[in-house]
Amino acid sequence: MNKTSIDGLKRKSTPVNSKKATKRSASNAFEAPTTRLEIKERAASSRIQEAKAVEKTINDDREQAIKDFFNEVKDVNPTDLTEVPKKERKKEKKKKQKKHKVLKRVIIIILILLLGAGIAVYAYFNDFVAKITDGGSLLGLIFSDPDTPLAKDEYGRTNVLIFGTEGYNMDDPNYDGGFLTDSMMLLSINQDNGDAKAISLPRDLKATRTCTSTSKFNEIYYCEYSKADMKSDDSKKEWEKKAAHKLSDAFEQVLGVSVQYRVHANWAAVIQIVEAIGGIDVVFTYGDQTWDGEETVIKTTSPKGLGDLNHRKKYNFEYPNGQAIHLDGTQALAVARTRNAYGGYGAGNGNFSREYFQQRIIEAIVSKARKKNLFGDLMAVMKIKDAIGDNIRTDFKDTEIKTLVKLGGTINFTALETISLFDTNDKPAPLMKTANINGISYVIPSAGVNSYGAIHTYIKRKFTAAPFTSENAQIVVLNATASNGIANKEKTELEDDGYIVSSIGNAPNDQSGFDGVRVFQKNAKLEKTAAALKDLYKVDLSSEIPESLANYEADFIVIIGNGYKHPK
Repeated sequence: MNKTSIDGLKRKSTPVNSKKATKRSASNAFEAPTTRLEIKERAASSRIQEAKAVEKTINDDREQAIKDFFNEVKDVNPTDLTEVPKKERKKEKKKKQKKHKVLKRVIIIILILLLGAGIAVYAYFNDFVAKITDGGSLLGLIFSDPDTPLAKDEYGRTNVLIFGTEGYNMDDPNYDGGFLTDSMMLLSINQDNGDAKAISLPRDLKATRTCTSTSKFNEIYYCEYSKADMKSDDSKKEWEKKAAHKLSDAFEQVLGVSVQYRVHANWAAVIQIVEAIGGIDVVFTYGDQTWDGEETVIKTTSPKGLGDLNHRKKYNFEYPNGQAIHLDGTQALAVARTRNAYGGYGAGNGNFSREYFQQRIIEAIVSKARKKNLFGDLMAVMKIKDAIGDNIRTDFKDTEIKTLVKLGGTINFTALETISLFDTNDKPAPLMKTANINGISYVIPSAGVNSYGAIHTYIKRKFTAAPFTSENAQIVVLNATASNGIANKEKTELEDDGYIVSSIGNAPNDQSGFDGVRVFQKNAKLEKTAAALKDLYKVDLSSEIPESLANYEADFIVIIGNGYKHPK
């Protein structure tokens, strides 16, 4: 039966014989209370256990806190725990603040100095770039593409007019110039294969008209530049450009090619650049004399060598043939300017010799600069920069300077071809000669004053650079028709194609009355020209020379028959 508990609640009865009840009784710490006393004892025991658990928790927490405290303070210096007086704390704080201020100021000053130095360096080199280019900038140079192509002419070449005046330091306010252009050269470069050719025009070449009574080529620049207001820098810059273009226009008239760029230098640049690279090494030779060394070879016209005994004693020199000679800046300039005008030997062709010497000196400078590790010598670089900045002006763009530097590394200046208008090495006769007009000594075209047709043809042949041009084959053109002017017309066509036509005339009777064209080859060694003529005329060349043609002095004979038209 159910019993009622002391709190008035009914207790649920558990069967005595139940297996679950027996199992639970065995697992519990206490039996279910049955009396009031048991209930009280059980409650008291429960409270004691709870109190002990709370006490253990508190003790554990206190012990852990103590451990944590000692772990934190075990490395602390006991003296640091001493309380610092308030005044000392303020003093220490001010000292730290002062140190921070000083450090901050030092950092700011360093940053300002670095910024100022950077600006100064940029301005320094920016001014240099602006001088040697047509008003360019350092940034334009830095961010330019080294593969930017230079301007080209119709033959795919880049032609640079290089001319020199006698003045020293173009930035000097007292620079009086010596504005006569005693050195004038066209440097023609093929950017694709590095081929380079140099053509000089003599200073005494008769010009169309200048501001003087003599009207010589070396006066063209001077006459134009003298129009500037010498008190105004802007005016001088403006007329310097105009004068350079005036001179390049005259070059175009004589040579028949277009000029893309202009470089104006004065002689101080030669001295300073040669000094900066440690001098140059040359050897003088005569006649068939050869030299196997690395020195730049300069041919003279005297078996004694080269000597100049002019009135300016500081430029006097005498150098023997066949010996390696080291030249400093002043000595290199003296060689570049010699023409035996005041005595001497070895420059028997006067101005023509002088122009040749100038080309060889430039070759020697380039050769030495390429051998010397200039970028490993900061002082040499700075000297060259100063020499160029003070003494050279160009109209290259800032974006083209990297291209020039890269191109300079690909051009083989030791193989630089010097084109002469005076000798007969690859032409039947000189294209220029000396003349006396009204008591004045000039150089004029062999065809006559202002007659430049033959020069144009020759230069075009040299610039087209067809393989056969290196053989310099001489061709005779004969007319086998009844019409007049056929041979002369074909001569013009062949010369435009780069061939050399030494003479024209009428064909002998046994070589007339046929259609088309005949080509006879008298010189079997000129294979390139033979192949080119065969391709041009679409005929087989005959090596069997008829008796009627045997006396013609030529490598090839071209006979024009009826109905022939030159292929276009």
